[in-house]
Amino acid sequence: MHLGLKKIQKYLVILLFALLSANNFARIPNPVNQDLYDRYKWSAMYYYGITGTDGLTQMLQGQFHRWPEHVQTLGFLYTLDKNNIVRRFFNPIVGVVQIGADFSIRVGSMQSTIYEVDPYIGFRWANFPWNKYLVTSLAIGEGVSFPSAVPAVEIKDNENTKRILNYLMLEATFALPSHPRIQLLARIQHRSGAYGLYQAGNTGSNVVGLGLRYLFD
Repeated sequence: MHLGLKKIQKYLVILLFALLSANNFARIPNPVNQDLYDRYKWSAMYYYGITGTDGLTQMLQGQFHRWPEHVQTLGFLYTLDKNNIVRRFFNPIVGVVQIGADFSIRVGSMQSTIYEVDPYIGFRWANFPWNKYLVTSLAIGEGVSFPSAVPAVEIKDNENTKRILNYLMLEATFALPSHPRIQLLARIQHRSGAYGLYQAGNTGSNVVGLGLRYLFD
């Protein structure tokens, strides 16, 4: 799955501009904002997704062709303290910095069951002016993907495939103001060779789906 570098850069610039604009506008006091993640530092997630054959850029444009595989994931996140050196480094561009790990099972008709572990660092924006109506957050996660085998979707049309690749997560969460700790999430989980960084012929796979997250302390 070939990803156009210029297209990805364009989308990332647009996304970053939108997040920064929303973050600045959201300085208006809200009943629910990023302080929610400081109060409830831990969270657990269940996610169900289906694999597509399209590249990440095409998926972001709304294009999707299904591959015969589904993915179920249990994920855990921990919010770094406000005084943590990493979080302070990214402040004020990013409001919340988290560390997490996803534990996935890939099941497909063209492969045996694959088990996957994905540790990552997450960057979350949670201060939005409409939070009093719908509690919202947007997040990007960056890490490493460790599957027990190369997914079949990555083997087709590729050579020199490797198991360990880069892991990228894009996520949006939504919750009712009366129950902000119970969140519906939409997410894309992406594996890739990171433009040759992993020296892998398999350029990646993409999974899109929905899940639920619960925050606790």
